[in-house]
Amino acid sequence: MTILLARSPVGIRIIPMRTNALNPAVANARSQDARPVSTNRRRAFLCVTLSLLLFPSLLATASLQIEDFAVDIVMDISGELVVTENITVLFFTPHHGIERFITISEKTPLGENVSIVLRVEEILKDGVPEPYTTRVSGNARVLRIGDPDRTITGVTRYTIRYRVQRALLFSDNAIHLYWNVTGNDWDVLINQASAHVHLPDSVDLTAVTRVSYSGYYGTSAQQHLGTVTGEGELLFESGPLYPGEGLTLLITVPREILPISPPSFWQRLVWFLSANWSASLPLVTLLGMFLLWSKRGKDPKKRVIAPAFAPPRDMHPGAAGVLIDDRMDLRDVSAMLVGLAVGGYLTIGELKDANYTFSRQKPADESLSPAEQALYDALFGTPPSETCTLASLEQKFYKSLPTIKSRVFGELIDAGYYPSNPERTRGFYRGIGGLALPLAAYLGIQSTSLILGISVALCGVVVLAFSRVMPRKTVKGVRKLEEVLGLAKYIGLAEVDRIEFHNAPDKEPQHFEKLLPYAIALNLTAIWTKQFEGLLREPPKWYTGATPTPSLNIIAFSHALSTMNRRMERTFVSAPRTSGKSASSGRSTFGGGFSGGGFSGGGFGGGGGKGW
Repeated sequence: MTILLARSPVGIRIIPMRTNALNPAVANARSQDARPVSTNRRRAFLCVTLSLLLFPSLLATASLQIEDFAVDIVMDISGELVVTENITVLFFTPHHGIERFITISEKTPLGENVSIVLRVEEILKDGVPEPYTTRVSGNARVLRIGDPDRTITGVTRYTIRYRVQRALLFSDNAIHLYWNVTGNDWDVLINQASAHVHLPDSVDLTAVTRVSYSGYYGTSAQQHLGTVTGEGELLFESGPLYPGEGLTLLITVPREILPISPPSFWQRLVWFLSANWSASLPLVTLLGMFLLWSKRGKDPKKRVIAPAFAPPRDMHPGAAGVLIDDRMDLRDVSAMLVGLAVGGYLTIGELKDANYTFSRQKPADESLSPAEQALYDALFGTPPSETCTLASLEQKFYKSLPTIKSRVFGELIDAGYYPSNPERTRGFYRGIGGLALPLAAYLGIQSTSLILGISVALCGVVVLAFSRVMPRKTVKGVRKLEEVLGLAKYIGLAEVDRIEFHNAPDKEPQHFEKLLPYAIALNLTAIWTKQFEGLLREPPKWYTGATPTPSLNIIAFSHALSTMNRRMERTFVSAPRTSGKSASSGRSTFGGGFSGGGFSGGGFGGGGGKGW
């Protein structure tokens, strides 16, 4: 037996051809040897098996075909569509019914999902309600029509009626109905297809531009231009459509004769977010990080800040600077150095070549904190030398910075001011935010969605932004911060000519020097020194200018301090280039638009179907 695949008017059929047993040649072959007959039977069996495996679509086509696919589309004045599909099916073999899947979401080249709202109203078989199930699979609404306990053959007419919202496209001067009538994903022959379109009565059909496209997906050659019937509707027709071919129509109506308002910005935003859930990820991340900050990053509430005339007890200038902004700045290190000088551990001398010398006055003792001890050792070494210059610390001091920072944070944690290291807390969230950026690129490429990639990247940006405020103080830490802020308030508003503080100390040289390191840490050096203009007669004992003078010019001294601090900050982080260190301080209704031109398979609607 051989297999013949032939295309008939009702599709592709499998025709078995039997060998004539009366053929003398065949009879002679049988009489001579029975083995070739057995071989022929095996070959025939293999042919049938291969046909079943390699040509399932042909067999499916042969089992049924669509005699007529007639669609009625009614547009009301609100822009909603009522679509009625009348599908006449010829079943050659027993089937339960058909499956119809209608596309409800499409993806633009940028990865934006554009969706319609589809609500099934009625499904009939030969005019009688027929059982069906509905589900969403991927980007389609799937309708399985028929009774799983019964099968049918012959000609059957199915009526599928549903309502559609968001199917109109808007340009500046026109409204467009771009609708895929049959869909291009049927695996059976459609003998003929047609579409009747009913526009609102106010529309003058002679002013309407219309065209249809039929063929395989992407075919842009214009076919039937649509005719105006006596009933005042537009009719589009096509000839036979083979599996993979479809009928699509495009109707353009001037805005002035079809007064349908385009969706508002907020409507489009809601539609966009409902179809593109990933676009809401940054908002969800923002809300989540805010709640996380409120619970785990927000400091306890501060009380009213009262001026403080003395430094915080048991806290050196560097720790006070950290408590202000939860970070260890180079300014804090400079303040600690000046604090060592004020404490009598070293002197500072300005040289004529814009360099500075540090001279050791007494050894480090138990009164120094671990961080101050680390700074002292970084300056003079172990065993300590008697002097060093700022220039000699270049490309060396940076190695000691991690130790100094670590000890400052350790002191604050041990004192109960922080539950954990602020630097590590920031680093944790920075790491999460940083990982989101390559993840965004990967997901955007894998999903072919620019929107998803941008959304994930913005999530990373949100986490990075919150990383700055996630370090949290304890209640004890906030109380200590209140003391530091009180001192900052006093220093910043200590213009006694305008503001009188109750029980404020006299402006004595000792008071000036005692608060100077804290003024440096709080970035209030210029304000603090200005308050003593005309009151200080001699320079501090721990400081010698490039040109020693018997009297002190407080403005010049303030400028010299600022210059020294800037120079120290640059030196503290200077590193060889080889170290790798930095030498610096710390398609769519949503858019409301339409661009002309269409093709078969474009627009809303579409999908396909099959028998089951």
